[in-house]
Amino acid sequence: MNHDLDLPPPFERPEQMETAISRLRYLIIAVLIAMIAGYAVLGVVVWQIIGRIDQLATKTNGIDATLGVKFGETNTKLATTNAKLDTISGRIAAEFKTMETEMTTQIGAITKSVAMPPPAPVQTKPAPVPKPAPPPPPRHRP
Repeated sequence: MNHDLDLPPPFERPEQMETAISRLRYLIIAVLIAMIAGYAVLGVVVWQIIGRIDQLATKTNGIDATLGVKFGETNTKLATTNAKLDTISGRIAAEFKTMETEMTTQIGAITKSVAMPPPAPVQTKPAPVPKPAPPPPPRHRP
C-alpha cells in the first residue's frame, strides 16, 4: 500500500493544535453572539410593529364609534325624509287623478257644446292631370 497520499501535514506540535481549536471556539462564539443580537433586534422590531398595530386598532375603533353615531343620525334623517316623500308622492297621485277627472268632464262639456261639422269626404280618386298641348305642326316651305 502506498502511504504517500496528499494529505495535509499533521500538526507537528500540540501547541498548534490548541491554537487552532481556540480560534475555532472564538469563531463559533462570535457567530452565536451575532445570531443572538440579530434575534434581539428582530424581537424589538416585532414589538414595535405590534405596538403600532394596537395604536391603529384603537384609532379605527374610535373612528367606527364616531361614524356609527353619525350614520345613525343620518339614517334617522333619511327615514324621516323618505316618509315625507312618500306622503308627497301619494298627494301628487291623488291630485293627478282629480285633474284627470276634471279635464275629462270639461272636455266632454266642450265637445257637447260645440257642434262640429262632419268631416269632409276624403277623395279616393286622384285629380285628373291636364295633358300637355300637342306640338304645332311643322311648316312647309313654298
